[in-house]
Amino acid sequence: MRFFARLAAGEVALWRVFWLIGTPLALVWDATGLAMITGFGVEEPFVAGFIIAVFTACCAAIPFVAVAIWKSATRYPRGAWWRHALAWGARLAAAVAALAAGLSLITVLYLAYEFVYAILIVG
Repeated sequence: MRFFARLAAGEVALWRVFWLIGTPLALVWDATGLAMITGFGVEEPFVAGFIIAVFTACCAAIPFVAVAIWKSATRYPRGAWWRHALAWGARLAAAVAALAAGLSLITVLYLAYEFVYAILIVG
């Protein structure tokens, strides 16, 4: 819990948050999204459900990590011009990822609602 509190406060180094947490999370999000689009695992209901669950969990986690990246970039030491560009690039990447993941989460939740509604009402 203490690590998550430090992460949310921006006390973890920017390179750690971006490269060790944000990038692998985004790659898993991309891979599961691509698997859903291409139909990989649709033959097996368990595999399809697992892919959807991992994608949804990534959609929920990415905005939190984006806030952590933003706050770490705010605390990033500046001096040279390229450090300013690095901090703003990390902020831009975090904002775009959070927006895309948030919209994806809303879409997944809407589709889940429609699926459950169709099962319960149409039955």
